[in-house]
Amino acid sequence: MAPPYLSWILIAMKNSDTYLSLWPLTDQAWQTSHLGHALIVEGNPSKAYDLGLALSRQLVCEAQGDRTCSCRSCSHEITQHPDVMRIQPEKERIRRQALQMILQNVNRPPLWSPRLVIWIEEAHRLTDAAQSYLLKSLEEPPSFLVFILTTDQSHALLATVKSRCQLLRAEPDLLDLAKDFDPEQFFQGKELTRDAIIRFSYWARSFYRHRQNPSWLALWEAGYQAYRHVNANGAQELAKEILRNAYDHVHQ
Repeated sequence: MAPPYLSWILIAMKNSDTYLSLWPLTDQAWQTSHLGHALIVEGNPSKAYDLGLALSRQLVCEAQGDRTCSCRSCSHEITQHPDVMRIQPEKERIRRQALQMILQNVNRPPLWSPRLVIWIEEAHRLTDAAQSYLLKSLEEPPSFLVFILTTDQSHALLATVKSRCQLLRAEPDLLDLAKDFDPEQFFQGKELTRDAIIRFSYWARSFYRHRQNPSWLALWEAGYQAYRHVNANGAQELAKEILRNAYDHVHQ
């Protein structure tokens, strides 16, 4: 029988009607309080926007935090919400001055919501000066502040910015990730990337749903643990050991 905390995660995921329910790993991170205060959302522009919008909705909800909610925040357009500040490129760039206008307000508490959200769209268009200016706020944010940086080019962000943010993938979808996955090739790979771990997790999830075997549920959860380790400190060997042990247990 699966440990109670694994069963709780499964029930939460299957019954989820949160704004994030279309993104299972992000939804799981939300429900287990593992979303950080600074998020890079990477994917093609439309999908990154969709996840940025869903995150904003989730973060500022004043009630139960699902799509049936009718609280004041959920009843208003995000573009009109006083606790969501959006920054968009002007003439193909986002300059330091644009950030200054927004960040001078970061220490004021939210007006309606439990959180204040600063959403930077097309974050790869931030100039180096703007990114350097952003660093201090990323390092020492008020407890209620969350940054969302949507982009399809995270490689254009400074390493110092990326190191202070949690990376979320806006694509591809669940079926694409599980399709044609080869676990043995995965373990033979030299580098354990975040995307590879996500594919592993969705592959394990698809098998669990097909077979309803607790060992596959443990393997699915191991994927999430491995992702957290790699995302937090790049501990690839530890992450691979976690996955290998859970995988070997499935095939005993």
